Amino acid sequence: MSEKEHGPEVEPIESTLDIEMEYPAGLYMSEWLRKLAEEEKITAIRCQGCKRIIFPPQCVCTYCHSENMQDIEWIDVGPEGTLMLWIAVKMPWLDPRTIELKSTDRPIGIILLDAPGGGAPFMHFLEETDIEKLERGMRVRAVFKPLEEREYFPTDILFFRKIDE
Repeated sequence: MSEKEHGPEVEPIESTLDIEMEYPAGLYMSEWLRKLAEEEKITAIRCQGCKRIIFPPQCVCTYCHSENMQDIEWIDVGPEGTLMLWIAVKMPWLDPRTIELKSTDRPIGIILLDAPGGGAPFMHFLEETDIEKLERGMRVRAVFKPLEEREYFPTDILFFRKIDE
């Protein structure tokens, strides 16, 4: 197509927009992060409709769609659990808070946290870097950052360590 049909070619404008923003975590995640950082507790809520454990906690049940807005029943579901599966991460990952690429030698595990009436699946780093030493069904426990380094974010848990039983 000719320039006459579409007009002259326009050069793209390059620009960088650096916006710093904050947004509230919300009622449930704020309380979840507070308990995680201040009390070293991993928590969920019990649905008032179907009585299932909701993890991570949220106001509408994923299963029965009941609203859980009043008389919230918080349940401890950690800091221990059972390792179900894992994966070694061989590529950088994006930190959602800083938008920076990061890398790690630690595998990521799917841990079934201890919860009454069934487990709550949680994905997080494992301390053991040799995946040959990991076993399905292995008991693990969360290891937290020192209190003064906590940021009220899931990374306040450094990793999950094997429990020697």
